[in-house]
Amino acid sequence: MKKEKLILAAVSLFLVIVSLVGMSAAIGAVQNETSVEKTAKESVREKGDAITKKTFQVFISGLGTYGEKGRSQRSDLNLLVTVNPSEKKLLITGIPRDLYVSLPAASSNEEKQKTKFSHLPYYGTKSLIQGAEELLDTKIDYYIQLNMSGFRKLIDAIGGVDVEADRSFKTDWKTSFQKGINHVNGKEALTFVREYHHLRGTEQRNKNHQQMLKAIFKQVMKKNLLEMDINALYKLCKKNVRTDMKAGEILSLMRWQKEEKVEWEMETATIKGKFALETLAEYPDAKLHVETVDQKSLDQVSKKIKKLLNS
Repeated sequence: MKKEKLILAAVSLFLVIVSLVGMSAAIGAVQNETSVEKTAKESVREKGDAITKKTFQVFISGLGTYGEKGRSQRSDLNLLVTVNPSEKKLLITGIPRDLYVSLPAASSNEEKQKTKFSHLPYYGTKSLIQGAEELLDTKIDYYIQLNMSGFRKLIDAIGGVDVEADRSFKTDWKTSFQKGINHVNGKEALTFVREYHHLRGTEQRNKNHQQMLKAIFKQVMKKNLLEMDINALYKLCKKNVRTDMKAGEILSLMRWQKEEKVEWEMETATIKGKFALETLAEYPDAKLHVETVDQKSLDQVSKKIKKLLNS
């Protein structure tokens, strides 16, 4: 395998996980500097490694579609990751897919039009990110979108993960999970993050999303890149992932992670919602199930985000 391809696979995996979290062994897997890395270094030097010295935020969107990446679809998994390199802290915030939110101004001429948060990608990726920014009153620097095919292939390519469930539950796909640690492959992991009906609400579903992100992080951190299926990682990211992060930024973060041997302190937060029946911008003639925002919960989450950004 060409060394350039190895670097690209490392970059792709890095994007899928959380754009910052992971891969201390990735650069070490490539002994000699390649043209790709040289180009990235030049880009990074121009910026003075700024991305490793400032707080930033990455929005991770799990699209409810299979196959290769294409036009935006419903976003079933929504996580905002706030990264503070100087404090070595991460905050993973979950946004319920059915949260009832206003359409961003760029998406509609009618200010009061509302929809489910998961429907915002119907109006484009820009609307999804802007909707999250308006909801949380914050600025998002980067985004990563991954569809279900890509997620399933990712888990298999890194050898499965050990994910923790804080309760036992069954799924609509005939899988079941016990309270505690469960080792899962790609197919099983997908049912873990997709399950909704047996969990009686989206709060637990969001917790499962956060637990899965932690599990992926831990699996990648304990393995050398060469122990993973590099070809599969490269192909899945090329076909199933979208992001606006630059290769130079990612490689700078990976290099910094390796040199500093960073141990991250991770915290999670979830916006809560209350069941309601409301009309949606896409379905103005019918009232459908949504979750109205619990303002106290939103204020608490926003406060946590601002505190980490400003520390």
